[in-house]
Amino acid sequence: MNKQNFVRLTMISIFLLSMIYTTKAQVQTNSGPRFGITVVTPGLLGDILNGDRELGDETEIDYSQKEAVMSQFGWQWETILIEGEEFNGIAEWIGFIGGLERGTIVPSFSGLIGIRKNSGFEIAMGPTVSLTGIGLVVGAGHTFKSGELNIPINLAFVPSRTKHFLGKPLSGEDNDSGHGFTVTVGFNFNK
Repeated sequence: MNKQNFVRLTMISIFLLSMIYTTKAQVQTNSGPRFGITVVTPGLLGDILNGDRELGDETEIDYSQKEAVMSQFGWQWETILIEGEEFNGIAEWIGFIGGLERGTIVPSFSGLIGIRKNSGFEIAMGPTVSLTGIGLVVGAGHTFKSGELNIPINLAFVPSRTKHFLGKPLSGEDNDSGHGFTVTVGFNFNK
């Protein structure tokens, strides 16, 4: 088994085990809207968002292109495992539609597992799938509370990938999709 397949299998196993564990722990579920922006570094997705190429275009990429910025609108489903005195486990599913202001639809769906300190600071990571392929997303943030209202603010990073769904140039070279840096905010209520 190569290293890449081992990492994928390990991530999926940890995620599935966390889902099984949620059935035995005291849980709290939160869900609500999320919105934000993503900055994409130069690469295939940036070129598509900037209108310099079409999805599936087979011409060579020009990495001198500038980064692209797109909006993100979506929904988050969150399960909090209430077990620790200072920390709780979290499992999140987040779906986004990005790029609407550019007349482009860039869907993504992520599943993250992590921990949240009772003060609100959290870190999480997990698999993500989008036009830029299947990869890893790493996030950190803080959830502010006001009574039953939760206001999560998060930063996320998705590394660039060469195995993606954006098209491949006629030369057959693997080209980078571009790194993604996202800032989101949202709200939900304790249930």
